[in-house]
Amino acid sequence: MQHGFIIITILFFITVINSCKKDTNSNAHCSPDALTSREITNERATIKKLGSGFYIIEQGSIDTKLIPCNLEAEFQVGDLEVTVSGDAKTTLPENTCCTEYFLITKISR
Repeated sequence: MQHGFIIITILFFITVINSCKKDTNSNAHCSPDALTSREITNERATIKKLGSGFYIIEQGSIDTKLIPCNLEAEFQVGDLEVTVSGDAKTTLPENTCCTEYFLITKISR
C-alpha cells in the first residue's frame, strides 16, 4: 500500500514539473513580440530558396518577401507554387526593407 502511494506521488510531481516547464516555442525566432500587420488567407504564392533559407513571394507582389517561421520540410523546395494562410508580422526598423516574418497557419500545394 505504501509503495503505491509513493509511486502515485512521484508520478504527480513529474506531471507537475513537466507542466511548469517553459514552453519551447518553435516560433521564437519569428519576432514573438511583433504585432500582426495583416492576415493572409488562401493566397497563391511561390517558395523561393536563398542560400540555406527560404522565403515566400505572394502572387502579384513586387518586392515583399515573407520569411516563414514554420515552413514544414515538405514545402522547403525552391520555386514551389503553394497556397498559404497565416499572419504577417510587423518588422523592426533595422530589418531589411520589404520583409515580414510570416507565421503559417495553413499551406498546401
